Amino acid sequence: MIWSAAPAGGRAAATGLAALMWALASIFALRGLTLRPIVHNHPPQYQFNPALHLHAPLPAPTPAGDDLGPDKIHPLQR
Repeated sequence: MIWSAAPAGGRAAATGLAALMWALASIFALRGLTLRPIVHNHPPQYQFNPALHLHAPLPAPTPAGDDLGPDKIHPLQR
């Protein structure tokens, strides 16, 4: 259609230009123009290690059996 509708001097250029535009339009149409996110399946190059450091004094441990004597009863044995 382009060849027959174009003037005689520009038929080859008009047909070539139309074929080029058709090829570009076909590439986009067949590939699909979507806005889907690109998913990369490789681990990230950085490491993020959040850490919370609490510096609290701990009470000194008591010797075993010091809290229970003959007159003291364990709370769960009442």
